[in-house]
Amino acid sequence: MRLRPLLFALAAVAWSWCAEAQTEGGDPGAVALDHFQAELQRQCPDKELQLLSARDLRDGLDDYEDSLAPDAHNQMQAAEQTRCSISDAGAACVNLADLVAADQAGSIDDVARAICTSFLRCREQGVCDYAR
Repeated sequence: MRLRPLLFALAAVAWSWCAEAQTEGGDPGAVALDHFQAELQRQCPDKELQLLSARDLRDGLDDYEDSLAPDAHNQMQAAEQTRCSISDAGAACVNLADLVAADQAGSIDDVARAICTSFLRCREQGVCDYAR
C-alpha cells in the first residue's frame, strides 16, 4: 500500500479547506470585494464593471453614499475614517472600506445595483462610460 499519494491527497484537501476558511472568515475586505464582484456579475454581467478604475468606482460609491439616510451615510464615513486613517490611503482604500461597511450591513446588493445604474459599460480596464 502506498501512503505517499494518500498523504499528498490529504494535504491538498487540508490546504484547500484552510484557504476557503481564510476567505470566508478572514479578511473582511476580501470577503466584501468577493460579494460585490459576485453581485455585479449577477446584476449586470454584460457591463464588465469589474474593469472600473478605483477613481470611477469611488465616484459611483460617492453617489450611492449621498443617496443614503443620514445614519447609514455616517456609518460609511466612519468606516472610511477607521480603515483609511492615513491621509494618502487613496481611493482603493476608501472603496474597500465602503464595501466592507455595506457588506456588514447586508446592503452589498444595493451598492451593486447603484454601480450598475451609474455606468453603461467598461470597454477595458479603466475605460468605462458613465450613465449620466
